[in-house]
Amino acid sequence: MRARNICMVHAIACAAFGVVSACTGDDVVLGPDAGPPKTDATIDQTAPDAGADVDATMLGPRLLMTNFGTSGELATFDTQQGAVAGRVAFPGYGVVERSGSDTFLLETGSDVVAKLDPSSLASVTASWSVAGADVIDGGQSYADPVQVVEVATNKAYVLRYNRNQIAIVDPSQAADAGAPTGTIDLSSLVQAGDEDGAVDMTGAVYDVSRQRVYVLLGNVDLTAYGPAPDYPLLCVGTKMTLIAIDATNDTLVDLGGTGPGGGVELLGYDPQAAYYGGFTLDVSNDRVLVVSFGCSPTSGDGGVGATQQRIVEAVDLKTNTTTQLLDANGQDYPNVFRLIDATHAIIQFGFAPYLTTYEWNPTETSLGPALVTAPDVFDYDPVNLRILGPQSTLADDGGAGPTNVIAVTVLGAGGVPLPDGGVAVLGQNPFLQSGGYLGNALYAP
Repeated sequence: MRARNICMVHAIACAAFGVVSACTGDDVVLGPDAGPPKTDATIDQTAPDAGADVDATMLGPRLLMTNFGTSGELATFDTQQGAVAGRVAFPGYGVVERSGSDTFLLETGSDVVAKLDPSSLASVTASWSVAGADVIDGGQSYADPVQVVEVATNKAYVLRYNRNQIAIVDPSQAADAGAPTGTIDLSSLVQAGDEDGAVDMTGAVYDVSRQRVYVLLGNVDLTAYGPAPDYPLLCVGTKMTLIAIDATNDTLVDLGGTGPGGGVELLGYDPQAAYYGGFTLDVSNDRVLVVSFGCSPTSGDGGVGATQQRIVEAVDLKTNTTTQLLDANGQDYPNVFRLIDATHAIIQFGFAPYLTTYEWNPTETSLGPALVTAPDVFDYDPVNLRILGPQSTLADDGGAGPTNVIAVTVLGAGGVPLPDGGVAVLGQNPFLQSGGYLGNALYAP
């Protein structure tokens, strides 16, 4: 099983295990024959949730968490009052992101990008349909929006993993299932040997100083995977690449690399999604950091070999050169990565409930100590030096216990790592649905 909480970026995870309908939402019809764009049902919904127990006039820092059960759910949790301040329901899977001055809910199962109310962060004020008509021959019917990068109050790029065009939307619009204002075509960058025909755009960052949007292309061949029971993605001849777009005119920038269009070829294979920190801008060092899942080489007997190219690497944006920072081939699937500063990061391997979360100094080639406990997915609170997120638990009889919202202090005075740092339970059961798959967590101070 792929390690993106079942229905993340990889279509192969859903297809290989026969759960495509669960990933995309059973009641959603997508693709060029879907008819007019659907109106997002979350636009008119009342929030906060009727069961919320918070003082709306005293909202504090909030933790936004997504979950997918029979449908998708965003819970906005007030970390000071210790209760849910509101909820948004949506079809299918989804994640939440912040870019520029706005916060977005990416309803990946229904190809909708929704903008959250900036005050409550618990209701939708506008939405855009990014399904498009550019279905790749033989590809997935759903576009799978995975990231929004806002470069101005009236302009944002929407990356769609299952398509080769970036959609452009205007976040200043009061739209309800609005249409994109334009697109950027990356189909010329599809590499030879990539049989699925998609560039697999996985993440992007906006470099304000250069007025460039750097985009990470996975270029993985999702038709090449190994045998049951793990169905590992096989190593093929394609390369991950870093490309750049001039945000002033939406044109590709030749970075002088050896990849198509002058893209910079990377060392890893199969990048983690940017909303998990798999593609992170390190402003202080003028570089981007990339976390990769890796791949499995084929062996002579028809089996597969040990994992390769599961690494963390850096691309210097001055020289467009790559450097391996961490060899993670001996670890489980990468999960959440959060860069704190030049010498502190938190990186997680595995998937709930089999997770291990480590402190890591990015200037060193080995991991630091593992945290005693950590959320299943998390974000970083820079004021209180802690990570926050939901954590599933087990009951005494081995069944599912409550979902706790926890905070784990990871740094002490002077930035000293605290492997046994304080753990606080801020609340319980933020989601109305029991079970399901966690999406991601976003901290909004």
